[in-house]
Amino acid sequence: MEPQTTSNRSMCHEPTIPDIHVSRKGLLMNKGRRHGGNRYSWLLAALLLMLIIGPLIGRFQLIGPGFYIGDLILAGVLLSSVKFLFKRHLHFVICLALTSLAIIAGALSRAVEADLSMPIRVFGHLMEAGLLGYMTALIGLDIFTTDEVGSDTISGSISVYLLVASFFAVIFTIIGIVEPDAFHIPSDIQVPDDSMGPDRLMVYFSITTITTLGYGDITPRGEFARSLANFEALLGQIYLTVLVARLVGRNLTHSMRKRSGEAT
Repeated sequence: MEPQTTSNRSMCHEPTIPDIHVSRKGLLMNKGRRHGGNRYSWLLAALLLMLIIGPLIGRFQLIGPGFYIGDLILAGVLLSSVKFLFKRHLHFVICLALTSLAIIAGALSRAVEADLSMPIRVFGHLMEAGLLGYMTALIGLDIFTTDEVGSDTISGSISVYLLVASFFAVIFTIIGIVEPDAFHIPSDIQVPDDSMGPDRLMVYFSITTITTLGYGDITPRGEFARSLANFEALLGQIYLTVLVARLVGRNLTHSMRKRSGEAT
C-alpha cells in the first residue's frame, strides 16, 4: 500500500483560513468598538457637554487673537468621535481635512480686513457644515441598519438629532452672514460671536426650531431662512417618527427571533 505521506504533509502545511464574520455594521463601525456598547454614549455626553459649556468657554482665546479654546475643543470632540467610532481610515482623513480647513478659515477671517473676512468665514462654515453632515450620514446609516436595539443605539439616535440641529445652525449662521437682515434678533440678546462653529444664537434658534418649541424671540425674516426653518422643523418631526417606528420594529423582530430560537 502506498504511504500517505504526501496527503499528510499537505494537510499539515495547508494554511488555516480564519472565520470572518462580515455584517452590514461591520463594514462601517470600528470592529474593536462595535460590541463595546458605549461608543455612542460617549459621543452623546460630549455633544451635550459642548451645548452646555460651549457658551462659557468658546470666547476664551488660546494662542493669539485668531484661535479660541472652544474651537479646538469642538474639533477634538468631533475628530475623536470619528476615530473612535469608525474603522475606515478614510472617514477620519476626510473629517480631519474638513476640520482643519474650518479652523484655518476661522483664524484667517479674524486676521484679515473686513472686506475679505466675509467670504473666508462663509468658507469655514461650509467646511463645518460638511463635517457635521458627513458625521450625521455615517452615524445615521449605522443606526438605521443595526439589528440590535439597546441603550447605546438610543444614544446614537439622540446624537444624530443633535448633529442635525448643529448642521442647520451652521447653515443659519451662513445665511446671517450673507444676509444680515435674514433674522430678527432682539438687541438685548445680540452677542458678537466670531469663534469657530455656528453662532450660539443660531444654535439656540435651531434647537428651538427642530423641537418645534419656538419661543419667538428670534424669528426668520428672509424667505430662504423661513423656508429652511420650516424644513428643519418638518425634518425633526419626521426623524423622530421614523426613528421610533424603526427602533420598535427592530426590537419586536429581535424579541420574536429570540423566542422562536428558545422554543426550538
